[in-house]
Amino acid sequence: MKRKGLLFVGLNLLTLAGCVSPQNASQSGDYSTISSYTEAYNDRDIQAMSALMHPDIQWLNVEGHEVSVIADGKADLVAQMNDYVLSPSATTSTLEGAVADGPFMALREVARWPREDGSIAEQSALAVYEIRDGLVRRVWYFPVTRKNR
Repeated sequence: MKRKGLLFVGLNLLTLAGCVSPQNASQSGDYSTISSYTEAYNDRDIQAMSALMHPDIQWLNVEGHEVSVIADGKADLVAQMNDYVLSPSATTSTLEGAVADGPFMALREVARWPREDGSIAEQSALAVYEIRDGLVRRVWYFPVTRKNR
């Protein structure tokens, strides 16, 4: 699995017609679902993550005009996550800012991981989550926008 396909990365807030303010978005139930999912990811708790996944979850990577399906369905994503969280390149993530528009929430996710020299590497990207019935239905990740060296 490509790191950028699983990294929780970021968003420079978008201005979307009909969106709620970032403060209100961060207080919504959809934000709570995403926050709980991220917390479970950081805790390497695949069972808690799975409980927040829609059965037909899709994880998508957007690069220019192409969209790649990274995971298709709960069983596929759980299997990939089981392998990923055990790898030395597994990250921890934080959420920054949120803009909601119906079942969609765009936010900036910042991923961090330890380097061999003990320093912390960091990158961020835009993520758009689709929440249906309190579960993560789809996630679109856009290219990394910054990388600290």
